[in-house]
Amino acid sequence: MQKLTRMLLLVILSGFSVNLVTAQTNILDQSLLTQQSFDTFTTFSVTGAQTWNHSFTYGAVCSGYVGGQNYENEDWLVSPIMNLTQTDNVKLTFNHTRGSAAVFNVGVAEGWYKVYATADYTGDPSSTQWVELTGFNQNVPVAWQYIASGELIIPDEVKSENSRIAFRYNSIAGQSATWEIKNVKVTGEPQATNPNAGIFKITNWNTEWLGCGQFGPTDEPLQINNIAAAMLQMNSDIYCIQEVSNTVVTPTIATLVSLLGSDVWDGTIAPANSGDCNQRQGIIFKKSRVQLVSSEELSNGVPAQGNSYYYNWSSGRYPSLYNVNLLAGSTLVPMSLVNIHAKAEDGNAMSYTRRLGAAQALKTVLDGATYNAKNLMIIGDFNDYLTGTTSTACNCIDSPYKNFMDDQTDYNGITQSLTNTLGNSPIIEHMIISNELFGSYVSSSANRETSVASSIADYYYTTSNHLPVSATFQFSVLSNEQFSPSSSSSLIVHPNPVKDELQFELSSSEKNETVAIYDQTGRQIRSEKSNHNAINVAALPASVYLIKVGNRWAKFVKE
Repeated sequence: MQKLTRMLLLVILSGFSVNLVTAQTNILDQSLLTQQSFDTFTTFSVTGAQTWNHSFTYGAVCSGYVGGQNYENEDWLVSPIMNLTQTDNVKLTFNHTRGSAAVFNVGVAEGWYKVYATADYTGDPSSTQWVELTGFNQNVPVAWQYIASGELIIPDEVKSENSRIAFRYNSIAGQSATWEIKNVKVTGEPQATNPNAGIFKITNWNTEWLGCGQFGPTDEPLQINNIAAAMLQMNSDIYCIQEVSNTVVTPTIATLVSLLGSDVWDGTIAPANSGDCNQRQGIIFKKSRVQLVSSEELSNGVPAQGNSYYYNWSSGRYPSLYNVNLLAGSTLVPMSLVNIHAKAEDGNAMSYTRRLGAAQALKTVLDGATYNAKNLMIIGDFNDYLTGTTSTACNCIDSPYKNFMDDQTDYNGITQSLTNTLGNSPIIEHMIISNELFGSYVSSSANRETSVASSIADYYYTTSNHLPVSATFQFSVLSNEQFSPSSSSSLIVHPNPVKDELQFELSSSEKNETVAIYDQTGRQIRSEKSNHNAINVAALPASVYLIKVGNRWAKFVKE
């Protein structure tokens, strides 16, 4: 494999004397009005029998008043994990109210209703180091009237890969009020210059006949709701999933995206219509972090081990290829994800042979000129070990993926040492990366998401017979002075800020150059020939952009 030379673009957003309009990213967005949304949070009771509970009308509700009597309580509602290492200007907002009319202001002065943040939640609020968020608007004018919390700034000291926010409710034996919370949002601005801006978490998960009523868990709505809740809990940037049925009647991918929140998430599957109970491989991803470029089946390959390529890939369950761009601040990092589900049945000698043939054919494809310079990951349900084999029906010792494992110059099976907690055997869900990704893989970050199983009731019967496996990658976000408007090659533009028409100066040699406009992620959004010295930007949303003419650059603010 060749090393990929990346053309990295960093937008340095500084030096303006005007108010910049910066794109906000939704980090957390939960209405709490559905059970699935509420379940992304964790409840913890320190004192008292009462706790936070869910209401389809009111969101998260906590009250110390039960059966005509007030009780002493301290109860916490803790958010899922948020990675805040790569964001600035992080803010929390929500809507809330209190009641009833006789007591809705009880405890306000005493601090019974507070909001906190932490960089490292221990699992117990009592032993966690919290920072109280100031500026919280508690002035409910009338009982049961919802008000906005105001923008609560989350300080830098609690920004980590494992940040959380939490709501704390108190009551006493003599008095209590009900506190109701909904529409919880955490937003922030991407840090293009932060070296942590390039951190991505990728998860692999066989979701066991997801969308198929004939096989797998019998309660289909419960299964897909559990899958969505677990994805929100894990907070990965990309999920590569297997055993997915996706039809017009049962649009599993669209349903899953809807449960997660289509304003934040997206997904696709190749082929688009997988057929009823056909096991296929899909992808779910955060739109603010991942850009889908293309998807297809890798359906063309050579025969191997005496079988056709079709037969070796479980009679046509071909690998699904997803080409994506990872949005690392203002840098685009291309990656190709080859999502596979190999032939199963470890007790069948031919099944082992088919896995072996499929691995040999796939490596031939990926070693070719089309893929051998790409950031490449082979991810999925391999149905075998990377070291040794599950096969009991043949005198086999080697993994069918030995061809990848032996090629240590070009590939690394980063999940090869992971084992099941029961039986201490190797896992069969894997990630193999190409050498272009060796330096970006965060060492020893590959892990099994065991907390998912413990957080879902009867996980192995209601959700999946596989555990998700995750790994973390970090890509450099490099600055380059030639793209800075303060450099000698900068383009002069005016007016700036601009509402309608942006003007710029052209030299005689630039009359036929292309004028291109880029957004803050580095994506080109406009391109046209420079036959005059102006371009209409009225249709652009308010934000900060780059304009490039020939080899000269400038940044401008669209009002």
